[in-house]
Amino acid sequence: MAALVVTVPACTDLGESPVSSITPDNFYQNEEEVLGGLAAVYAGLRGTIWGYYNLSEVSSDEIIVPTRGSDWYDNGKWLELHRHTWAPTSAAGLDDVNGGWNDPWVGIARANVLLEALQNVEVADKEIVEAEVRTLRAFYYYALMDLFGGLPIATESAIMPRERATRAATFDFIESELLAARAVLPDAWPDAMHGRMTSGAANAILASMYLNAEVFTGEVTTAGLTRGDARWQDAYDTAMLLINSPEYDLATDWFSNFRADNHLSPEIIMSVKYVAEDGIGFEMIYRGLHYNQATPAPWNGFATIAETYYAFDTNTVTAQGILISDDIRHQIFLDGLQNNVETGQPVEDRSGAPLFFTPTIGDEDAASEGEGVRIYKWPADPNHVGQFHGNDYGYFRLAEMYLIAAEATNELGDPDEALTLVNQVRARAFEPDDPIVGPLTQAEMRVVIQKERLFELTAEAKRRQDLIRYGMFTDEWSFKPESDPYRILFPIPQPQMDANPLLVQNPGY
Repeated sequence: MAALVVTVPACTDLGESPVSSITPDNFYQNEEEVLGGLAAVYAGLRGTIWGYYNLSEVSSDEIIVPTRGSDWYDNGKWLELHRHTWAPTSAAGLDDVNGGWNDPWVGIARANVLLEALQNVEVADKEIVEAEVRTLRAFYYYALMDLFGGLPIATESAIMPRERATRAATFDFIESELLAARAVLPDAWPDAMHGRMTSGAANAILASMYLNAEVFTGEVTTAGLTRGDARWQDAYDTAMLLINSPEYDLATDWFSNFRADNHLSPEIIMSVKYVAEDGIGFEMIYRGLHYNQATPAPWNGFATIAETYYAFDTNTVTAQGILISDDIRHQIFLDGLQNNVETGQPVEDRSGAPLFFTPTIGDEDAASEGEGVRIYKWPADPNHVGQFHGNDYGYFRLAEMYLIAAEATNELGDPDEALTLVNQVRARAFEPDDPIVGPLTQAEMRVVIQKERLFELTAEAKRRQDLIRYGMFTDEWSFKPESDPYRILFPIPQPQMDANPLLVQNPGY
């Protein structure tokens, strides 16, 4: 079976009536229909690269979407996200936060319909298909748990109001699903089926859950987070399963993890599959590039703040404020004089002046075209069709497993092993190699790991999680004052509260 990228009709989120008539009783009667249903469950992953991704990144210190004249105001929702001023009925709450709730529920609803149908139809490798669907459903629950906390847990297709489980109970449910699925999933698929769930993907989600277990099993009140139990040993053991797996290796060329042929990278463990075709291609490059930097015209929105740009190891800073770093990972930032990313030719802004990206943003409510350095981590696909590119999006890479293992072993009391693991990730980022020299204390190692996760995983939807785990998410940074401690969870959007009278709103909202 080829990579699953097509979209077919299916149910909407569990709080709304289905928009199609597909049910376990009237569809999924043969293998072709089952595989079409499986493709639909996979297709839901692409929706998370807007809702879940934007909430994870724009609410952090990695990405800001300043208002540029009449562009990117959108009723103030983007700056709401960055400033942490969202509410259940605010512009962001009714738009991106609502999307962050709806999109994973679509995937869960599709998964439940298919899992019920599989009880009454015989297909090849049925147990593996079921394990794929359970893993996908678990990931959708993982994304919801990350953003909103405890959830209604639905494992059947019936549309009905459901009470929220606690966040700890939601964690336990996701963990049990992944543990069961990984015992059935293959370690790898043939090349033509890349992007399908594997035992490695299940382990990667588990490793992330264990890393964040104190947060994910804790209790949030208006006063903030009371942490739950740590799972450092489980985080270490699960990450090491992937590090020691023959299926994965750190890519020699770091940039190969992001190019249009990144499905060939030995490092990507779980990805969202894209194809350079209308409607199923990767569009992220357009979010930040200037209007004149590619064809079709990009959107000139997303930028980063100066603190993040300057956080990388510094070689020198030019008179114009441009950071020259020996760390190749800093090359994801587009700064200074700009060219068209496809032709390499110099470009101008809309006034006709040479386009120059400045690290600083003077006024986030009235930014110029060139203010704010842009993140260009996934380069343009030479074979793109319109705005649709073929780059896959890697939710989990082996490099992150090294950093999870490092953080876990450091918390378990072994900063020396942690430093060895971090230096293995850093080795390919510097020429010549520039390892961090030890010995370091546990506290010093914590700082190193925090920085390395920023350097390695910039713009990969990890930063919000990291800041919450480090106790830094509500801190002050550029264009954001210190925010309320309960904002480590988003509010359940008001339309969802109205649709399900059994839901209880998150504290503070």
